[in-house]
Amino acid sequence: MKNNGSAQTGRRSLWRKMSRYSFRKKKLSTRNLVRLCHENATDKPTLIVHSEDVDYKPYFPNGFAVTKRKEKPADLHVDLYYRELSQITSESYEFIVCTGLLEHVPDPQRLIDDLRRILKPGGKLIISASAVFSFHEGPNDFFHFTPFSFRLMFKKWSKIEMLRGSSQPFETIAILMQRILRQAEIFPPLRPVIELACAALPFFDRLIIAQYNTVGNFSDDHKIDSMLPSNMQAVVIK
Repeated sequence: MKNNGSAQTGRRSLWRKMSRYSFRKKKLSTRNLVRLCHENATDKPTLIVHSEDVDYKPYFPNGFAVTKRKEKPADLHVDLYYRELSQITSESYEFIVCTGLLEHVPDPQRLIDDLRRILKPGGKLIISASAVFSFHEGPNDFFHFTPFSFRLMFKKWSKIEMLRGSSQPFETIAILMQRILRQAEIFPPLRPVIELACAALPFFDRLIIAQYNTVGNFSDDHKIDSMLPSNMQAVVIK
């Protein structure tokens, strides 16, 4: 009986492991963050706030890293909501990179205002935050953003140099499907099928002619670069 019980436990453990297994380990969403970093790379001193989904060092070699994750190497470790950014001197950086954080603080405008304080006049903020994305890091996942909320939060800034969705609609669906694979236990024989769908779906974006931010009003003033992005990305000037 003891051997049978051990065998059943082993089979359950293997089945559960298989229900979580993915062949492709690299996240589809990461390449969009790499593109954002590549486009804005600089060797000037840069404040790196929480940007842990991409290796920023090749793009911002003189970065000063700030994170809430105590297990991560960083120049400054802060509290859960980055209130300790107040320790950083005002107008001390020309560049700030902040990705994957805005949705995880209960008062995103407070964080935006603090980053503005830290930037020198004319300084540049490179930022990315969740739009159409899975719930993650619960319970500290408070907001997902649109182009309109970004414009509202940055209304005191001098200029939004770039504002875009990080991915096209079918790519976003692929990113979400991959997140399901990462965050859910799925009947093991179906997992490879879903992974193949993740790889194939972005090709359908090539068939899209135009996108709009509404239904039924296809006028030029309603055109948008992506009506279903996984993240919003922006470059904003103080």
